[in-house]
Amino acid sequence: MKDHEVHFALLPSRQMRDFDLDAHRQIVGPQNFCLVQRSLAMTLMFNLRILSRKVLSKVLPRKLSDNVDYVFDESLRSGCKDIILRLNPEIVVVEYVHFSSLFDLVPDSAYRIIDTHDAFWHEFTPAAEAKGLSRADLVIAIQDREAEHFRDLLSVAGDKTKVTTVSHIVGQRERVDLSSSSGATFLGSSFEANNESLAALIENVMPIVMTKIPDFKLHVIGDVGSSVPDYPFVVKHGRVKSLTTAMALAPILANYIVKGTGIKIKLLEAMAMGVPCVSTALGADGLPPEYAEGVSIASDDASYAAELVSLFEDHSRRKRMGDAGLGAIGRWDAKQRKALKDAISSQHHRQARSLAG
Repeated sequence: MKDHEVHFALLPSRQMRDFDLDAHRQIVGPQNFCLVQRSLAMTLMFNLRILSRKVLSKVLPRKLSDNVDYVFDESLRSGCKDIILRLNPEIVVVEYVHFSSLFDLVPDSAYRIIDTHDAFWHEFTPAAEAKGLSRADLVIAIQDREAEHFRDLLSVAGDKTKVTTVSHIVGQRERVDLSSSSGATFLGSSFEANNESLAALIENVMPIVMTKIPDFKLHVIGDVGSSVPDYPFVVKHGRVKSLTTAMALAPILANYIVKGTGIKIKLLEAMAMGVPCVSTALGADGLPPEYAEGVSIASDDASYAAELVSLFEDHSRRKRMGDAGLGAIGRWDAKQRKALKDAISSQHHRQARSLAG
């Protein structure tokens, strides 16, 4: 497979406050990074549509959308078209099925890939999601269960789009010092699933832990801390410059997840830093057992609390689990990199072109 020059086009969104523009410019090169702009008037209209949808969602019965393109801001289409015409790309990767209509702008010779990130059965009708997926030559799922879901959707539609699994690639991380610990760490941005999970951890697990270790602290990194009241045993750090330094204060990941879908990136990131993890079953969902070394999966709140206490008190066990997690994540990354390479290999190109012919 030949090397490809990578260009990155960013569509403006409400999530850009969490986006590191400079880091992305460094990865692809400043000349290969493009921020698609919308006018002030179009920005106001876009925000008004978002607000209207939020208000209506609170007063109208929830139903699945039959329009896979409803999120895409059409005012950005001309800017995207200009970029595609200028680059004439061989491969185009679109993030999320919501933006798959951009393939209408892509040359027939280009290989089309949707990086799905998630299955949106809770948002779209099966026909709508299948319509978006079928615009691609290849659909990338983040875990095997979602890949099967996509294959089922596409088979019903009679489409020949290929589906493969490529999950999160972590890469090398600076290792966290495990020599001491003041408690455990919960990590996350502020959104519904994280907020509910942190609140449940504080309510269901921390009282059990505190009866055994009264000075145990729960360190909360990220904006998720703003979603819960202040407690004497909760230390809120907000956003941090160095995750490695912050995690060293309490190098046990409390991956107490009660809501959400997909691979939990925070779990993989902690493993890559050599941090032992205690997780709910949902928090480890999508991580096969052969890659879950260094992760203790608790079946109930009492077991979860007991694992936090055990790792807090036993440095040697923290190190053993941290070492095991590092080894597992190395194998995990190798598998995902191979899958990604295969996804854009000449073999897939030939398959796409033969289907088109």
